[in-house]
Amino acid sequence: MAMAGWSGVDADVAVVGAGPAGAAAALFAARRGRHVVVLEKQAFPRDKPCGEGLMPSGRSPLRELGLEAIVSAQGAPPLNGVQFGLPHQPRVAVPFPEHRGDQAGLGIRRLDFDARLADALSRDPRIEFCQRTEVRNIRPDPGGSTVSTTSGDVRARFVAVADGLRSGLRHRLGWTVGPRPPHRYGIVAHWQVDAPVDPWVRITFGEGLEVYEGPVAGNQRMVGLLCYQARMREFGGRLAEHYRDIVLSLRPELSDAQLIGPVSAAGPFWYRASTVARHGIFLVGDAGGFSDPITGEGIAAGLRQARAFAMALDSPNPERTYRHAHRRLTRDPRRVASLLLRLTRTPALVERGLDSHERAPQTLTKLLGIGFGYWGFNRITPREWIRMFTGR
Repeated sequence: MAMAGWSGVDADVAVVGAGPAGAAAALFAARRGRHVVVLEKQAFPRDKPCGEGLMPSGRSPLRELGLEAIVSAQGAPPLNGVQFGLPHQPRVAVPFPEHRGDQAGLGIRRLDFDARLADALSRDPRIEFCQRTEVRNIRPDPGGSTVSTTSGDVRARFVAVADGLRSGLRHRLGWTVGPRPPHRYGIVAHWQVDAPVDPWVRITFGEGLEVYEGPVAGNQRMVGLLCYQARMREFGGRLAEHYRDIVLSLRPELSDAQLIGPVSAAGPFWYRASTVARHGIFLVGDAGGFSDPITGEGIAAGLRQARAFAMALDSPNPERTYRHAHRRLTRDPRRVASLLLRLTRTPALVERGLDSHERAPQTLTKLLGIGFGYWGFNRITPREWIRMFTGR
């Protein structure tokens, strides 16, 4: 919908960004009776570099929005867990923990997933979905905020900023913290596989990088390289070529697969925000902070934060309620991401961790559950901690 004629029109909620977090924030708010305006600078469908794994913790909010069955019916394959390993060595399979009936995740092709979310936005009568509309600024005013866009101003009582990892609006608000070194980057593409669907996320560790892959619809696998800045310099002027060489050196099993579509890069990853809610403005999804893709939690985390945002609007102090909810949803998953990065920094550390898994095979499953927000770190015993770090 064009913004012509929208200048000065009031809304309960303005959402900036129509990716998974922003679209879900709008849909959850609309289902609670709010009039919502969604402002998206691009036009859908559009693709974006992404891990494309919806972890099991993201299925509940997707189900509440009535989209889980649609996404599954369109071919999103199940994700059973993670297989960790070193090149040319046996892998360690870590099944996802069961929690409240959910155990499998979904492999979601981002291009298709965003299109389904955009369709849901367009169909909801309480939502005005405005594409090709860039937000330039947000000015807090008494009783709400004025959102300045390329098509005019929109007045809203609440504003959800969901414009992603490198949020320009978060920066304009003065809330950006980071990126923090050591800087990490991702290089992502898709491979067509002529074989039965492999329902596992596979992480293969090299020196200073990992190959992270998982199935998506259409018998494709998303294959991403996650690497530190020192390795990133190798890609100068030959991104696609060097990406392919490294993937096949660490995952020769993909030699029969066909690399399709563009090779895209993103990062650095580690960003925080000094606050995620103030003066009626809320940061949702990656705009509110992001640690690293190694946990695969990005999409699920955005959906859960979107639900918390919409619920917070009903409280007497929405900003404080959302800050508390956001801290609860992100604190332990961030710690898990930091811990996994420490445990996998070198192949020697990875080998030690894999050896400890043989002695205590439930430890890594418990750690995944902490990252999903199912339980706290007290689920892991002192003996398991010692074994994890020493391999003994």
